[in-house]
Amino acid sequence: MIRTPRLVIRRFTPGDLADFLAYQSDPIVRRHMQGAPMTSEQAIRYLKEQAARGDVSLDSWHGFAVQHVEQDRMIGDIGVYLDAKQAGTGDVGFQFRPDQHRLGYGYEAMVGFFPYLFLYLGLDAVTASCDRANAASFGLMERLGMSRTVDGPTLQYRLSRAEWAGAHRTRSPTDTGRRAQRPRP
Repeated sequence: MIRTPRLVIRRFTPGDLADFLAYQSDPIVRRHMQGAPMTSEQAIRYLKEQAARGDVSLDSWHGFAVQHVEQDRMIGDIGVYLDAKQAGTGDVGFQFRPDQHRLGYGYEAMVGFFPYLFLYLGLDAVTASCDRANAASFGLMERLGMSRTVDGPTLQYRLSRAEWAGAHRTRSPTDTGRRAQRPRP
């Protein structure tokens, strides 16, 4: 379990089903994602598999629930794909309920997740990708300090352990990565 000031990042539980299905099938969440939303049966199987998956299983997605402490509910999920062919690199992803967008939770969750990825799992780098039209996702990746490595219809980003260590180890998880705007006269 990973704690940040406002969030808990933890394994999925069967009790997450309703919250997971609610945002996972929302058209706002799905608009930049491939594939169809999970059915209830698929989601039950997915949550069980994720709850039981070992930390270092290769060629597997490792998903984690993001629970808001004050709201006492799951507001999204994050995860990492560990590919046996890309040793030392994990591909990260995230999705959140639409009513929780633009509140800094994605940033806070990922900043809290990076120590797990770089220190516990020992990854050398993380990557992420998104559709060019998904400005919120690529904006988050850039605020996280990830560098764009591919510029096309699908944008790809990368962050090394050394880059993360220099940029994020001293930053608070609730710092959204956005620059404060100067008050206008």
